[in-house]
Parts: sequence; structure tokens; C-alpha cells
Amino acid sequence: FFVNISRRTTAFWGRTSAARPSYDGSMAATAEAAGGGVDVPPIPWPLTPSEIRETASGILDDTRANLDAIAAVPLADVSFENTVARLMRPPNYKTNPRVASVKFLQHCSTEPAVREAASWAGKELSKSRVAGRMRRDVYERVKAFSRTAECDSLGEYEKHFVKAALEDFERAGLALSDEDGARLQQLLEEDSAVCSEYGKNLGSDETKLFFAPKDLAGCTEDFIKDRLNKDEEGKCTVTLKYPDIIPIGQTCEVAETRRIVVEAREGPNAYKDNLELVARGTRLRKQIATLLGYPSWAEYICTKRMSGSYRAVDDFLTDLQDKAEIAGKEDYDTLLRLKEEHCKESGTDFDGRLNAWDTAFYGNMLLKTKYGVDSERIKEYFPLDHVVETTLAIYQELLGLTFDELPKDTYWSWHEEVRCFRVKDTASADLIGHFYLDLHPRQGKYGHAAIFHLVKRNINQGAVDCMLCNLPPSTEEKPSLLRHQNVVTFFHEFGHVMHALCAEGIGNMTRLAKCPRDFVEAPSQMLENWCWQKVVLERLAKHYQTGASLPDEVLQSMIRAKYVNVAFGTLRQIYLSRLDMEIHGPSPPESAEELQQLVNELRPSITLVQNPPGNNMLRTFGHLMNQYSASYYGYMWAEVLSADMFAGRFETEGVMNAKPGMDYRKMVLAPGGTHNISDHLARFLGRNPNNEAFLRSRGILK
Repeated sequence: FFVNISRRTTAFWGRTSAARPSYDGSMAATAEAAGGGVDVPPIPWPLTPSEIRETASGILDDTRANLDAIAAVPLADVSFENTVARLMRPPNYKTNPRVASVKFLQHCSTEPAVREAASWAGKELSKSRVAGRMRRDVYERVKAFSRTAECDSLGEYEKHFVKAALEDFERAGLALSDEDGARLQQLLEEDSAVCSEYGKNLGSDETKLFFAPKDLAGCTEDFIKDRLNKDEEGKCTVTLKYPDIIPIGQTCEVAETRRIVVEAREGPNAYKDNLELVARGTRLRKQIATLLGYPSWAEYICTKRMSGSYRAVDDFLTDLQDKAEIAGKEDYDTLLRLKEEHCKESGTDFDGRLNAWDTAFYGNMLLKTKYGVDSERIKEYFPLDHVVETTLAIYQELLGLTFDELPKDTYWSWHEEVRCFRVKDTASADLIGHFYLDLHPRQGKYGHAAIFHLVKRNINQGAVDCMLCNLPPSTEEKPSLLRHQNVVTFFHEFGHVMHALCAEGIGNMTRLAKCPRDFVEAPSQMLENWCWQKVVLERLAKHYQTGASLPDEVLQSMIRAKYVNVAFGTLRQIYLSRLDMEIHGPSPPESAEELQQLVNELRPSITLVQNPPGNNMLRTFGHLMNQYSASYYGYMWAEVLSADMFAGRFETEGVMNAKPGMDYRKMVLAPGGTHNISDHLARFLGRNPNNEAFLRSRGILK
């Protein structure tokens, strides 16, 4: 089902000079300070809101000046250097470290004023990029250059960039009339502002729920103790952050408590006006697509993905749903029987259905009672520090890399818990780049787990990435302990860091170097498999008190239980993907009321679970209000590829075998988005990719 389309190209190897930051309360420096000569990320972090605004304004001025210089070239005098080269690494792109310095802190700074200034900078830079794509005078010069003999003589990537740049301009509407072009720019800016406001509502949420300890029955003593008497005497304070809501959803015996938490996240009072913002955003995107000549936003997006079209995605989801429905219904019935038994044992009424607040609870109970998988007991074997250290060691061995943690006094960070690592190629000792780890929740911090690609490699610098997670923090009594799912999440997200840092080739220095969104999750999803392998779990697991390894019977139970309820879970992912495509399809809902009606109908028809009255997950489904709009299906698409990569090489040759590990780095990670993704996979696998491994691994294909 994979559509073979030529993709954009990635990355040139770059090195940073030895440098360490010098901070005196004003603009951060990247020049080498006295002593040490430690390689640090080449980001000149501003320290105050005024510096952020000043630096961002400078980037915007430089960007306009760069475009004006291109526009000033007479059409008869256009050349690669005075036209195309200026577009490859513009001042407002990630090859310029100042871009990360002014906008990233909106996601993680402890200072509200800094977050606000960085959010402003992000919006202005987004508008700048939109405006740049609307410069007809620049477009005309690129078009004129494309017809020259010099263009015909360019190298493969440079020639590709010219073609891609023209396409980028035309997708931005430069084939439109001046009036329609102005309208398009207005719509794009409005959509950017709506998405920013939506994300701000998520990130700034301060909702607190208060429960008596008895209302949290089933949760661990530590969970209750850590939250007791924080705000109200005799009550536990619960936020909507993952370290709070996941344990409640999985272990709280009180169904009403679970219902209240679900409604707090998805109900009518959740996250301000986010549902209306989704409606506004989808209306704007539909108008944008129509102006550009596409029948829907989904079609506009999919034409630049591996899928190639809205129809291909629709067929993919329909085929997968047809194959998963029988197994998914069996999983549902298993959980429903378990609920009936539990209600009978606890003396509570059985309502004859699985509710939205039941699925995680009874899924966890199934693992515990039928497979001996006790998530609370198991997390004692996954102290965060050991998991991080071991995960980094595994990635280094597998991919031929060396990570060195930088001393705290050699780099600046936005919080004392942030760690920074230098990455080198083990064989050559060449510097590849850096990554930051920021792992615990804080007020004002991005609320999910994500990787931020801060700096793209350039001639004189390596790439820089940051992992933001919300893993449970340590307490006075215990270190941070991770549920196994947290371990999988960390392994997955770190895979994104490696994808960015391991990319090679000249194309990665340019603003059009992008891996297709429906493939970008595949490398990380493939690496999740390591968290289920005996040889890896024996290394990852170490009891926080005794240092003992995970008992073999528990380990084997975890492995056997890996795909329990997976068909039921697959139906949920299909629902989320279908919801995304519906709201971005040819006839999207136009109001919050219509969005509510869609969710009420679509959720039970696919997941078999009724949507609670007034609840709507679109209030917190941040993927659809950023670069994943009309792209959420990519998780499932990528899962098919990831299962094939793992089964095709590592499952047969060994998960810690350096040979397939290096092949994976060089054949899959290094090319990034260059050329044809399916060709890269075929080279790695020795055959064309298929979906058989995915279907078999999930019990969908017997």
C-alpha cells in the first residue's frame, strides 16, 4: 500500500568549534570562554524577555533583507549564489541557532514572562515564513533561474532544491491572483494564531481536582501520600498531568473518580475554548485548501506524504479496520467479562458496557490478574536514572555512537534538572551534535512527551535536539520509578533524537529538508521493540532498593502480555486517525456543535465505546492543531513499516547485533527524507516492505 514518491533530501555533516557559554545576565555568548574548551550546543540563549524580542526582531529584519536582496537581482542576472543559495539556509530557519534561542523557551521556561516572549517570537517567525513563501518577486527569480543552463548543470540535490522551492512557492499560492494571494496569507496567519492559542490553553492549564484518600482506593500508598494535604486538608490534589491521570485511570477502583478525571480533560469546561478553536482551525484550513485548488486540507497535506493522497489514507484505514474488527470485538468482550466479574466481587452495579473511564482500568486489571503483570510492582525495577543510563548505552552500542555528558558549569540551561550530552561517531571521533534531556513535569512546561529539533546541522555546527518529557519525579522516600510504558516512551522519544542527529548529506542544511510525516515515527516505533526483548529487559531492569534483576517469571509474563488488547487498541488508533481525516476532509464540521456530533457518532462506531455526554477529546488532541493535522494516520502507517523493519532484520539477526544496527543507521536514519523512502527500506530489508509482520504481531493475521 505504499506509494513511491521522491522525497526531499537531508543533511550535511557539520562541526561546532570548541565553545562554552558566557553569561553575565545579558545576551548569552557562544564564543569560547576561558578554560575547558568544551564543545557545547551553538545556541546563544537570550536570558530576558526583552532580549528574546530584540533577537527575534533581528532575525525578522535579516530575513526580510535576505529576500529583498534576491528580489533586487535583475531577472537576466540570476545565479545559484545570488538567488537559490540564499533560500537554502535563510535567517529564520533552524540552521540559524538564534531561531531556537528565541522561540523554544515557550515550552519549558520557568518564567511566565519568558514563555510569553518566546511564544510571541514563535508566532512572528511563523508569520515570517508564511510571508516569505508569498514573495512573488522572489518566486519569479527562482523560476527564471530554473530555466538557465547553470540550473541544468547543478548537482542532484541542488537541482532538486530548485524544483522543490518552486513547488513550495506554488503550494503557497503564488499562482493565485494578488487578491487571492493576500487572502491566503491572512488565512495562514490566522490558522497559526489559532493553533498557538490552542497550545497555550493546554500548556497553561492549572486545573486541580481534590479527592479524599478513599476516592483514590486502588492507587498506591505513595501516590496518595505525595498528593495529600498539598492544597486542602484531608484531600489529595490531582492535576491533569500524566503522572497523575495515568495511575488513576489504570488503578483507581472508584469508577466515579475515574469518570471525573476523564470529564476534567474532555468535558465542556476543559481547556477553555479549545473545541471552538479546533472548529475555527478546520474552517481556516478548508478555506486555504480551496484557494489552492485542493478539495480538502487532507488532500493538500497527503500529496506531500508517503501516502500521496487522501484516498490512499482512507483505503489504508478502511482495510485495517476491516481486519482488526473481529479481534477488537473479542478484546472488548474479554474486558467486559472482567468488568462484570469485578462488579460482582465488589458489590457494585454492572451497567453492561465498557465506559471511556473503564478501558485503561480493566486493561490493567487483565494484565495483572490473567498475565501476572503488576505495573506498580514492576516499576520498582525501573528507576529513572538506571533506565536513562542503560538506554543511552544501548543506543551507543547499536548505532556506533559515543555520548559524553557535559559538566553543568559548561553550558546554560533553562532548569537545573536539564542535562546536556555531546554526540560523536565512535569510529572517527567526529562531532555529530548535542542533545538535551528535560524529563520531569513543571508548571508551564509542555505537557506531553516530544522531541524538539532545535538546530539543524550546518557547515560549522552539528544538530541539536531536546527531549521534553513529563516522567514522574523523585520523592524524599523514593527515586523516580517508571512504569514500563514510561520506559517504552523514553526509548521511543530518544529514537527521534537519533533520527535527527544521524542524518547525513548536504540536503540537511536546507529549509526543505523534511522527512515525510507518515514515515517520521517509524524509526522510533521500531526501536520500541527493544523494551520487550529479554536480553534488553535484563539490562534495563534493576530494583531500586536491592539492585536485583526483574524476576524471570515476571519478565516472561510481560513479554507474553505485550499484545494483549492490541486489536482493541488498534481500533482506537484508527478512530483517532479517522477523526483527524474527517475534520480535515472534503466536508469538515463547521462548528463546535458539529464536531461534538461527529465524535459522538464516530467513537462508538469504531472503538465500540460510547462517547460520554458532552465530552470531546478534540479539546486536548494537540496533534491536530500543529504539524500533525491530517497526519495522525502516520502513526499507524509508520507502525506497519516499523514492524517490518524489526522482523525483517533485528528479530532474525539479533537485537544487539551491531551489523544490522549500523545498516539501520546508514540506510534508514542517515538518508532522512532523501529520494524514495520505500527504496531505503527495500535496501535495508533486502525486499520491498509489506504489512504482514504488523498484522501477525497484533494477532490480526493468524
